[in-house]
Amino acid sequence: MMRFIFFLLLLTTLLSGCSSRRLAVQATLPLISSQIVSMQEERDADLAEKAIPSSLKMLEGLAKEDPENIWILQKLAEGFCGYAFSFLEDSQPDRASGLYLRGKDYAFRALEIQSNGKTWRGLSLGEWSKRLAEVTPSEQPGLFWAGQCWGSWLSLNLDSVEAFSSLPRIDGLMSRAVELDPEFYYAGPHLFLGAFYGGRSRMLGGNPDKSRNHFEEALKITEGKYLLVSFLYAKTYAVQNQDRNLFKAQLKKVLEASEDILPEQRLANQIAKRKAAVLLGEIDELF
Repeated sequence: MMRFIFFLLLLTTLLSGCSSRRLAVQATLPLISSQIVSMQEERDADLAEKAIPSSLKMLEGLAKEDPENIWILQKLAEGFCGYAFSFLEDSQPDRASGLYLRGKDYAFRALEIQSNGKTWRGLSLGEWSKRLAEVTPSEQPGLFWAGQCWGSWLSLNLDSVEAFSSLPRIDGLMSRAVELDPEFYYAGPHLFLGAFYGGRSRMLGGNPDKSRNHFEEALKITEGKYLLVSFLYAKTYAVQNQDRNLFKAQLKKVLEASEDILPEQRLANQIAKRKAAVLLGEIDELF
C-alpha cells in the first residue's frame, strides 16, 4: 500500500513538473510574438541575418518542452522558410534546401495535430485531395507554410525525380490555400502560385496565364506594398516569358519604393530591394 501511495506521489510530481514547464512555455509566447513582430519591422537586413538563427533555436527548444504547441510549430515553419529564402537560397542552395525541408516538417506536424493525428504522408493523389478538402480555415497557417517550404525546396531541386512527382500535391495544396483565404500573409497563396506557374516552362508544368493572373491578384490585394510580389513577378514570369519591359518595370518599382511603404514587413521589403538590385544587374544575361 505504501509503495502504491509513493508511486502516486511520484507520478503527481512528475506530471506537475511537466505541466509547469508547459505553462512556462505558454508564458513566454507573448514575448516571442513581440520579438517576431520586431524582426519583421527590422530595416537592417544584416542585423536580422545574424539574429534570426538564435531565435529559431530558441523556438526549437520551446517546441521540445511543448511538442504539440501548434503556434510554435507554425512559427518554426515560417521562420526556417523565410530565413532560407532571404539569406541562403542564392548563395548556399544546399543549406537552403535543408532548411526548407525542416520548415516543411514543422508545418506538417502542426497540421497532423490539428487533424487529430491524421497523417499526410504516403497518401495517394486521391487521398491527398480528400485530405485537402477536409482542411479548415484554422489550419491555413500550417497548410500555407507547408506548401511554401515544400515549393521553395522544389524550385532548388527541379532535376530531382522526387521534386517532379511532388508537383501535383503542391499545386493542390496551395490551390486549397487560395480557396480558404487568398489574402493570407499578404496574398501569399497567390504569390506562391504566381511563382510556381511562372518559374517553369510549359513542358515542365508552367502556365504563363495562371502565373500572370495570380501575380496581378497579389499586387491588387497588397496594393503593391509587399515588394516581394513585384520581385518574384520579374524573376519568374517576366524572365520565363522574356518580357524585358515588365521585368524592368517591376524591379524599378521595388527599388524606388519607400523603405516604410509597409512598416510591418520592412525586413521582407529590404530583402526584396537587395535581391532586385542583383537581378536587375543581370538583365543582359537574362534577355
